[in-house]
Amino acid sequence: MKTPRSKFLIAVTLLTILCGFLHWLWNRQALATMKMSDGYWLLGVFAILVTGFHLFLLKVAKGPGSTFVSYFMASTFFKFLFYILVLVVFLLFSTDNKMALILHFLFYYLVFTVLEVSMLYKEMAKKPS
Repeated sequence: MKTPRSKFLIAVTLLTILCGFLHWLWNRQALATMKMSDGYWLLGVFAILVTGFHLFLLKVAKGPGSTFVSYFMASTFFKFLFYILVLVVFLLFSTDNKMALILHFLFYYLVFTVLEVSMLYKEMAKKPS
């Protein structure tokens, strides 16, 4: 039987590969001005950040519920601040089209947030009250 940790690592790996393939398709099909050379770096940042926070929250979930809620809210706040910092850094230093960069950022944010929250919710639903 797979642990929640290994299930998440497998899921995030497969999702990262899928997003990498979609990024590759984007670069092949998009107009020359909309191609993204830094998109793989952005994808890597999302995959690493989501994995770290999720594994931390799985560890915290073993404790009391009130502690988990506090850590979840704090980690969500810090993760959001880090995402904003990453976006600002990419917007300042990337030579790619800024509109394409923002589209990729929002897509990765949506996809990885849905994965993280859904898997965390499944795991918390199994926990006895």
